[in-house]
Amino acid sequence: MLLTILVLINWGFEAKKWQILVYKIEPLSFTDAYRSILVGLSLGFITPANIGDYAGRMWQLKSDKKVESIGANLLGNGIQFYVSLIFGAISYIIIWEKILTIIDQVIFGLVIFCLFLGIIVYHKRIKFIEFLQKHFWIKPYHNHLNALISFTFDEIKQVFGWSILRYLTFSLQFVIVFQIFAVNINWFDLWAVSCLIFLFKTIIPVINFIGDLGVREYAALHFFGLFSVNISAIITATFFLWFINILLPVLMGSFLFLRLKNK
Repeated sequence: MLLTILVLINWGFEAKKWQILVYKIEPLSFTDAYRSILVGLSLGFITPANIGDYAGRMWQLKSDKKVESIGANLLGNGIQFYVSLIFGAISYIIIWEKILTIIDQVIFGLVIFCLFLGIIVYHKRIKFIEFLQKHFWIKPYHNHLNALISFTFDEIKQVFGWSILRYLTFSLQFVIVFQIFAVNINWFDLWAVSCLIFLFKTIIPVINFIGDLGVREYAALHFFGLFSVNISAIITATFFLWFINILLPVLMGSFLFLRLKNK
């Protein structure tokens, strides 16, 4: 029951982010924003590289500027990505003594570099966008790029706050599920490994939902390999998390999409 509630809260935080991001294009109620998230999730589930997510989120919009929402979506995804990097770096530090591979050390260095790069890009974002817009292949996406610099610091801070809350929600889900499946390591290490699993899922591009599931299991086996745990329990737990946090919301979104389409 608790896990079901956390699933609803998780996507509720994402809906709140979308409601803030799309406000300048078209104000949405929280209910409509939540519906958009679920429809986008279901369409992204069946399209390569999650492309359908953008179309699904635009589905609820009636404004003739709905295409500009792609920029808002990119900003929201970028902020959530940055939050994942922050917690991933913290998690690497927590289990640093257990890390044996040079690959993990390289990834940690790249994560730190990206965190600093993100700060620089944010402060120089106007010049960065102007530089990109000088290139002919960027011109068709001019409006999308403008959306990236139209948000105030307070608006970005709000989205950042909701992104952190969402991250803490699904990382708590990871910890609870792993404890249910008797993954017996201390809570702090368990939380750190959960964050690292999501870091890998975030930074490794996948083509489809099967790839997403594979990345989760690979990362789980890699990091839990640092501890003496039951491997079969790890695989079962990661599949269960994917089922309740992705597949069930996708089915809900598919139902909503069919209803909207029929109307």
